[in-house]
Amino acid sequence: MVKPERKKISLTAEIAYIAITCALLIGAQFVFSFVAGVEIVTVILIAFSFSFGVRRGAICAVAFSLLRCFVFGFYPTVIILYLIYYPLLAAVSGLLGRCKSFSSPICLIALNAALICAAAVCAACYFTDAIKVAEIYAVTVKVLLWVVFALCIGLCAIYDFVFFSAVKGRYETLKIIVVASAGAAMTVIFTLFDDIITPLIFGYSKLTALAYFYASFTAMLPQTVCAAVTCATLFGPLTAVMKKAAAR
Repeated sequence: MVKPERKKISLTAEIAYIAITCALLIGAQFVFSFVAGVEIVTVILIAFSFSFGVRRGAICAVAFSLLRCFVFGFYPTVIILYLIYYPLLAAVSGLLGRCKSFSSPICLIALNAALICAAAVCAACYFTDAIKVAEIYAVTVKVLLWVVFALCIGLCAIYDFVFFSAVKGRYETLKIIVVASAGAAMTVIFTLFDDIITPLIFGYSKLTALAYFYASFTAMLPQTVCAAVTCATLFGPLTAVMKKAAAR
């Protein structure tokens, strides 16, 4: 099922909302850039795109990707990565915002399959030592693999419990779990994009590219956990504020 069309927003208001959100994204990234692994930008853009739609979310994502360079510097790999990833994140979030199927059997099957597969991959990487990192990071990576494993199983169990029960706020809880799972999945995709784009632009050899791929796991795993947690805790309040603004 699809939601009815959103209330028409004037061009002036639309520009203002995009500009304010873009400034908020840049400010949030600057403030939290001193804390490794914090994914506050992800939840802000998800909430905006969810509330205002794919087109406005994509415009905001492109503006953010370009304007942040004046604060953080002009790095070709980062610009290309951001211009690919963040509009994609906005598109996924905007489509989720038009969906009313969070409590459908299809969503139940898809979410369970995705989370269980992710948990299985983490377990397989742990037991086979598939992720080759420096010895100093080996224990950290293994701990993080179990954290991500537990997070996936936990999200799956909570979703299933809420789906088959009649708890208060059932639909909102299911929606938040889906969004948190999407935020975590998109964070993994961000790292995979980086693992492709950076070696291509710098002309890494196959061995160097593989080393870069493995090294990225030390950053990806905590970011994935943080993305899921921040989406689960902040998505509700952010969308409530943004939808009130969109309704005016």
